[in-house]
Amino acid sequence: MPLVAMILSLGYDMTQPMFAGIVTTFGSKRPGQAMGLNVFALFVGAGFGSFAFGALEQSSFELAFASFAALELLLAFVALYLFRHERASAALQRT
Repeated sequence: MPLVAMILSLGYDMTQPMFAGIVTTFGSKRPGQAMGLNVFALFVGAGFGSFAFGALEQSSFELAFASFAALELLLAFVALYLFRHERASAALQRT
């Protein structure tokens, strides 16, 4: 189980900085409000995720992990569909 926890932590560590960058880019006129949204989303997500995982864990640990994996896979496909037209900005393409 420590390996599973390490993989989940790696996923969080890889996505959280990108999320902060995206939020601050969209909220460039109101950076404080953008970071407030970022922190709100992180804490609500962590709280709700822990609550939902704990509720599923009452049935079985395997069910909790399988449900989490299925939900994450579904969200990954939704994200791929929603962001299919995204391209790197001109500044990033020059480097």
